[in-house]
Amino acid sequence: MELTSNSALDLWKRAVLLIRDNGRDFTDNDSRVCRELFNLVLNLECVDDSGVDEPIKTMIESKKWVYPSKEELSGIMFKEFQAPIYEYTYGGRIFGFGNELDQINSFIIPLLSRDPSSRRAVLVFYDPCEDSKIDNKNTPGIIYVQFRVVDDKLNMNCHIRSNDLFFGWPANIYQLFCLMSFVSKKLDLKNGTITTFSNSAHVFVDDFSEAEDVLGV
Repeated sequence: MELTSNSALDLWKRAVLLIRDNGRDFTDNDSRVCRELFNLVLNLECVDDSGVDEPIKTMIESKKWVYPSKEELSGIMFKEFQAPIYEYTYGGRIFGFGNELDQINSFIIPLLSRDPSSRRAVLVFYDPCEDSKIDNKNTPGIIYVQFRVVDDKLNMNCHIRSNDLFFGWPANIYQLFCLMSFVSKKLDLKNGTITTFSNSAHVFVDDFSEAEDVLGV
């Protein structure tokens, strides 16, 4: 299924409702009942004017949870070290994959500077050497990001293996926006569209009443 909007808040609401009304229920490894859609595609167009931080503001203003601030979420993507207390950090894998490769500054930006039409500008978060272990349950939700330049705008496609659309997607889309903006500024381009492809787009069933209250639906 696919949804498109130029409003992050609208796209988020529609996705949660779509899962509520059309998803299938299953019990996960933590004995929580999830309602899930396979392979949900969300296109956020006109990113700079989409109110990409509105879902975060909505979660924070609800005061039902201590939701991370924009500064915290951005920091997760840009800390250039692999925090030893975690199995992984996004920033560590962006700027120091395998403790040696800066995927953005050493590959993505030089590649697109030389060849803006390239389809090879892929940034990978999943590390088989670390993540492909049977007992490792804390692997990245975001598997990879691809950057494409189309009509002088930077577009981003993102594959998310497991995506809590109510709690997780507001943070995901803002973090992706921050990363996209970092690259587009380096390339002197405008931002275009962010597309998230969620293999497991889900909401925990016991969160639906609060989701409906927060989203006003």
